[in-house]
Amino acid sequence: MLYNGLMNEANGQIYTPEIQSRRSELVSWGLAGASLIGLLILNLGGMIYFWAMVFVVFMFFAAMSISLGNWMDRQTKLVIEDNGVIYTNGLRHVRLDWLSIKNVMITPSRWGEKVQVLGEKVHFDFNTLGEVTFQQQIQGRVGFQQGDKIKEEIISKCGLSLVAKKGDSYYYSRP
Repeated sequence: MLYNGLMNEANGQIYTPEIQSRRSELVSWGLAGASLIGLLILNLGGMIYFWAMVFVVFMFFAAMSISLGNWMDRQTKLVIEDNGVIYTNGLRHVRLDWLSIKNVMITPSRWGEKVQVLGEKVHFDFNTLGEVTFQQQIQGRVGFQQGDKIKEEIISKCGLSLVAKKGDSYYYSRP
């Protein structure tokens, strides 16, 4: 049963990030299409400009990037099991048992905190919950709603200790 980005299973808890509105994706594809139509109209008049083509390519690249980001957000899952953690986002699948996690680095970001979980050969990162505000009104939420809980559980189950603090960043490692 999914509830606020958390699903319980027999072998672990599955966390998912906040899902963003697809409005920006639709707007970007609309602008890409409109710019292509504009380029075709210029072509009918025999006036193809290099910068017009560059603009159309940029608009399609932006639309594809936004679509890929939205798709990856919808595929992202972080599973905390008894023996380790699994992170998937559609393009990557990382599985780390608790002993193979060497470090956790926490860095403040504009929205929430960025948590980097580092193993010997692989790593993954996620963001804790952040709120996007405009004119003092919340416009959206990003990251994992239970991000602070996930972060604390990983640090606790790995037996990591605070090693260094630089500014607002924290670095946890094995004692």
